[in-house]
Amino acid sequence: MLTSSHTFSAAEELAYDLQQLGRAVVVGERTRGGAHPREGWTVHPHLDASIPIGRAVNPASGTNWEGTGVQPDVSCAPGDALDRAHTLARARLGG
Repeated sequence: MLTSSHTFSAAEELAYDLQQLGRAVVVGERTRGGAHPREGWTVHPHLDASIPIGRAVNPASGTNWEGTGVQPDVSCAPGDALDRAHTLARARLGG
């Protein structure tokens, strides 16, 4: 699974969950770290509040990626991620 510093929220959850379950190898950059859904309210014309209203928890790890992002199994620049993943896949398939 390819990630970058632009990967966020639901895309992070897919990467994190598949990684934690051993179902995918994450290749690329660490993601941005947005695990908790939030809602925003205007408290004052010059003040908004953003409050988490939930928390994603992976059943395998008991944790999530909030604030830390998903750490890739294979770190590399986003522009190199597809080629690196392709090379890894070919090696695992024996060719």
